[in-house]
Amino acid sequence: MRLKTLIMTTMTLLTGLTSGACEADSVLSVDGFPMGEDGIERGVSACYAGRIGDCIVMAGGCNFPVNTLAPDSKKKYYKGIYAARIGQADRLRWTRIGELPDASAYGVAVSCDNSMIIAGGMNGKGSQRAVYRITLVNGRSQVVSLPALPCTADNMAGAVVGRRLYVAGGMMDGRPSCRVLCLDLDRPDAGWKERKPFPGIMRIQPVAGSMGDRRFCIFGGFAPAAAGAEARLALAGCVYDETTEEWQPLEGPKDACDEPLFVGGGAAVQLSKDSFLVAGGVNKDVFLSAVNHPQPGYLNHPEAWYRFNPYTLLYNKEGWSIIGKSRETARAGAALVPTRHGIYVIGGELKPRVRSNRIVRIPPLCCQSR
Repeated sequence: MRLKTLIMTTMTLLTGLTSGACEADSVLSVDGFPMGEDGIERGVSACYAGRIGDCIVMAGGCNFPVNTLAPDSKKKYYKGIYAARIGQADRLRWTRIGELPDASAYGVAVSCDNSMIIAGGMNGKGSQRAVYRITLVNGRSQVVSLPALPCTADNMAGAVVGRRLYVAGGMMDGRPSCRVLCLDLDRPDAGWKERKPFPGIMRIQPVAGSMGDRRFCIFGGFAPAAAGAEARLALAGCVYDETTEEWQPLEGPKDACDEPLFVGGGAAVQLSKDSFLVAGGVNKDVFLSAVNHPQPGYLNHPEAWYRFNPYTLLYNKEGWSIIGKSRETARAGAALVPTRHGIYVIGGELKPRVRSNRIVRIPPLCCQSR
């Protein structure tokens, strides 16, 4: 299936949507979470996820399965690949169908051409360059290497623009980065090409999407403290136009009180070639205070204290709109997968170190702007 067909199919499944934003009780609980590796049942964040045919596919991810909040608790990374057929909307029966070559999390995953492409990431050994295409063959995963990234990359964002996969920001070769890399999916053997770096500060854990066949957008992310300067947040965004090969600024999202909303640490998924959905992320004030002025006991607060972003947002030609608000989607590092039943929100972090093994579904009637 060509990417254009996949996107059109996704939007067809999401048509007939109402103009009102969803209320909290419109986000529906889904039974089932992968159970094929010791510790994964506690939930993961930063996994790879997407749709291949009529299956949701999830791979990798990480958590702190033992003594989660203890100072010496060790992060565990996973390598299993799992699939659940999209049948009943609110029940997923997961099967382990293979494994990644290495345990991994914090990379980029996109669905295209009846496959899922994953790029970069990291594990306990360090950051990674590998890029893989995952397909399903007779109920098992088939993992094929694509050209590796020219650098190690993790905690970046990515999106498909036309027939090109973009990866931007994050940590590249171990340093916060403004680099932008691009792979032509029709000519992958040509390898990754550098594009003009995005302007402004570096962006670790941003979100990204495409607008049309020639424009790549990036929002959110943070630049860590360096050279005596405190960490900074990117609240606005910018867009790269392949036609001009230039970047232009974009307004960032705002909450229901018209205050700037930080989407760093959130998740994005393309709905059509001209719109993408963003959910979750950390609270800008709580996060910035924690990284610039750390206090004892930071990990010991209840989930609500961290005030993760509860808004579900849509970005399209008209700009940003709020399409929902729910504590169920207030997670960092979750994965979003669009299906005919709506958007599945998989895993993520409920507070620092504490992962979720809950999957919720944003129904189709909630996935369009007012």
